[in-house]
Amino acid sequence: MAKVIVADENEGRRSLLANTLEREGFEITRAGTLRQAEGTALAIMPEVVLFDSEWKNGDAIDASQRLMSDPEFAFKCRIVILSRNTSQEYLVGAAQAGVAEVMGKPIDMSALIEQLNRHTRKQFVPPPAEVNVGGGKGGSFDVSMTMGDSTWALPMLKGLVGPEKIDSGFIDEILGQMGEEGLEVNEELDPSTMSAMLRLALNKLVGEADGTALSAAQGGLAGQALGQPTSQAPSFGDIQRSESLGKGKPGLESMNQGFKSSMEDILEAQAQGLAQDVEDAMDDILSETPDLVAIYHEANMTPIDPEVLQMTRLTTEFVSDLLWNLGQPGAVSDITLMTQVEDAAQMLKDVLEALPAAEEEE
Repeated sequence: MAKVIVADENEGRRSLLANTLEREGFEITRAGTLRQAEGTALAIMPEVVLFDSEWKNGDAIDASQRLMSDPEFAFKCRIVILSRNTSQEYLVGAAQAGVAEVMGKPIDMSALIEQLNRHTRKQFVPPPAEVNVGGGKGGSFDVSMTMGDSTWALPMLKGLVGPEKIDSGFIDEILGQMGEEGLEVNEELDPSTMSAMLRLALNKLVGEADGTALSAAQGGLAGQALGQPTSQAPSFGDIQRSESLGKGKPGLESMNQGFKSSMEDILEAQAQGLAQDVEDAMDDILSETPDLVAIYHEANMTPIDPEVLQMTRLTTEFVSDLLWNLGQPGAVSDITLMTQVEDAAQMLKDVLEALPAAEEEE
């Protein structure tokens, strides 16, 4: 189920949009402030953050730019803004902030749902405007990049070559697919050794492309693990085809220890930085003061006839079902009336939850 954050300070619009999307199968999180939306987005990493453009305190484009400055969010998530302003200047500003799409108001709900499905499936959607966002300030691709320039892909590659991605389970899955395609698979191959070799090869390629000494460092560590001089990294030709890759368990243990290299240190540092940012953002959310609740003593409470209470419950349930049916997509075309129906349905739901449970007849 795709996760979507609905961020709108107008409670009526927020509830209407959130309830409609929930009926379409989205997992919805509501946010009434920009700070709450940003903190929640960094914490749960939804597929889409759906911003309304009109805020008394703050600006949706500024919030989008702050979110897209986070590498993990920019890689995993998309931002859609619902705006009455669709001028070229506004669209360019949104594109520079990394916004994936700006949809003009009034919103066609069917079109919005269709676009959200495209975004959650990571399908291509044209950006709000064609702009150059080079310089590392946004989460969108720089249109000046060419196929010959591979530096933009290095951050993504570095996140895919760690032991949390390439492990024995990954190798088992690949070997299984090879068997399904009719390719001959040597059952004596050890998945742990194969995953270690694959990480070594990919880390070496990434290190060379990044222009760092990472490949040399990992080559030396792997060379020690395989009993070779540290100045020379192992090659695939050094492994005899007739020998099982599962042999030499002590060497395998040393190899696994050796892979705790600078690449993993970099990824760990990035993870710690993201965790700290999320913790700081969640502090603001958790520190919000809860609503005050008045507790009355029984002496100050008025008794109610059980028959009246039962009649109230039956009436409330009947009207709640009626409003739920009216709230179905297409049942009511007037947006103002639809908002009133949604609010009334929510109020009746609160009343039903507040009423004591009905006693079962014996």
